[in-house]
Amino acid sequence: MAEKRSSAESFIGSILKYSVATWLGFLISGLALIVAGILGPEKTADPLTFMSATATLMNIGILGLDQSLLRFYADPPAGRTGNELFAVCVRISLGVMLVLGLFFSLVCPQWLAETLSFSALGTGIVPLLFVNAAFYMLTRYLSVLLRFDPAELKLYTLETLLMQACFNLFYLFAGFFFDSTYAYAVLAILSFAAVSAVFCFIKRKALRTRKGSFSAPVLGRILPYGLALAPTQIMIYLNSTFSLAFIGNTMGNTEKGVFSFGTRLAQMVTAIQAGFATFWGPYVYGHYKTEQDRITTVHDVLDVLVFAFFTCLVAFEDVLFAIFPAYRDCLPIFPLLMLSAVFTILCEGTVYGISIARKPIFDTVGIAMSSLGNIGLCVLLVPRFGLFGAALALAAANGCMFLFRTLVGQHFYRTVRSPLKTLCGWTVCLAVCAGGCALCEQFLLKGCLCLAALVLLLLVYRAEVRFGVDFVKGFLAKRRGAQNS
Repeated sequence: MAEKRSSAESFIGSILKYSVATWLGFLISGLALIVAGILGPEKTADPLTFMSATATLMNIGILGLDQSLLRFYADPPAGRTGNELFAVCVRISLGVMLVLGLFFSLVCPQWLAETLSFSALGTGIVPLLFVNAAFYMLTRYLSVLLRFDPAELKLYTLETLLMQACFNLFYLFAGFFFDSTYAYAVLAILSFAAVSAVFCFIKRKALRTRKGSFSAPVLGRILPYGLALAPTQIMIYLNSTFSLAFIGNTMGNTEKGVFSFGTRLAQMVTAIQAGFATFWGPYVYGHYKTEQDRITTVHDVLDVLVFAFFTCLVAFEDVLFAIFPAYRDCLPIFPLLMLSAVFTILCEGTVYGISIARKPIFDTVGIAMSSLGNIGLCVLLVPRFGLFGAALALAAANGCMFLFRTLVGQHFYRTVRSPLKTLCGWTVCLAVCAGGCALCEQFLLKGCLCLAALVLLLLVYRAEVRFGVDFVKGFLAKRRGAQNS
């Protein structure tokens, strides 16, 4: 028993070690929300859409090669090194971004600006989008590279935090001095450029290539793998960007700002997942043959934590929007926006079977269902139901993706110990979401509903709750014993 507890403590310690950057990044995102709340939806609508479009373009230009680097850095083709793969991937992605930037900036800038609801800004915003995406892509690559060396954990943490600050926070400070979206865009570009320049200098040796770096064995290893995964990453970000652009073009800038703020605030649910994905993916791939019991246990624990946190946020959402009254129109749709995030978070724990079976096509199909569903439902629902229609479209699309990928993933490798328990948990979660939307102006009634839901969740997941309580008790007893000795 003691050995089992020691193993569990070591396991959780490993997760926490990689959680530092994510938890601090969560604080950065919280500060960004405060700044956006002060500035208001009119000022932040276009800048937030600009950054969402930046993320989409970055994932188009990177061609999934960041995932190839993650997969093959430690297993490069014979005679090559992981650093060489890094240099090759960076050059290919920057070349693709250059071609795309020139094409859209010279051939059809008006079309792209109008599509992204930037008509009022003019075509000059288009090249800035691609420049920002290129620097963001470079910082993403550097983050992946630093992650491979345990001795550079502090550098990885610092670079990741700066990357998150560039994407979420720094550019917003332009709003205190300027009204133009161009000011936000220039500040975003300068911040990404500064971070990438500093860390490119630190890792300058890794940027070098030599003869044969672009040989057929190298390209044959990284390109097919990356291109197979690229649609998944692109479509994940496309969902958010399309929703914002469509709302901006059909409802106006203020509504676009409200929806964008709501989607970012809804990401608070991901705090429970802090650092988890960074450690958990490699752990599952390395231990799925021998540690299935632990994998199913961790999935159930993550389920109850996310469901419980979601329930608490729905209960106290009124407090959040009392702090940010300019965004109070988001209150009726906030549970749906959080539900979309919950689908995305918990999907990560149910789909490992697809990767284990090496069937990435199912991931692509699932994400495509989400993107196409969101586009179709937005077109159908937004003109009739406004922001509620956009939130419902996003939640429904992510729900379909979750269901499809989960069923396929569980077919290849089971991470859900009890389908019945999981179904009960999801039923409670959906009931809380529906109640939160219907009772958005009834704080006490909504609080009672959420309290009842929380009690039900604790009863359904009582084994996981007991496990957590026993672990905490054992950990505290061990600490007291160490202090007494």
